[in-house]
Amino acid sequence: MKKKQGRGVNRVLVLCALLVPGFVFAEEIPSPELLEFLGDWEVSENEWQDPLDFMQDLDALDAEAQTAKVEEAQDAQ
Repeated sequence: MKKKQGRGVNRVLVLCALLVPGFVFAEEIPSPELLEFLGDWEVSENEWQDPLDFMQDLDALDAEAQTAKVEEAQDAQ
């Protein structure tokens, strides 16, 4: 019985040893361009601008522009 348990433990250890290097080497070092881009979003130390805030502003502007086009089309008729 103990011999079977030892084999199971060995198999688990071998499996872990085979999987760990894949995770260690899979992580890439970020490029300088990416780091510079991310640095542009930092407002002050440890304070970041959320890019989604800009998307909400763009959505609001797009909705206003669409409303203006509809009103212009109605005025033209």
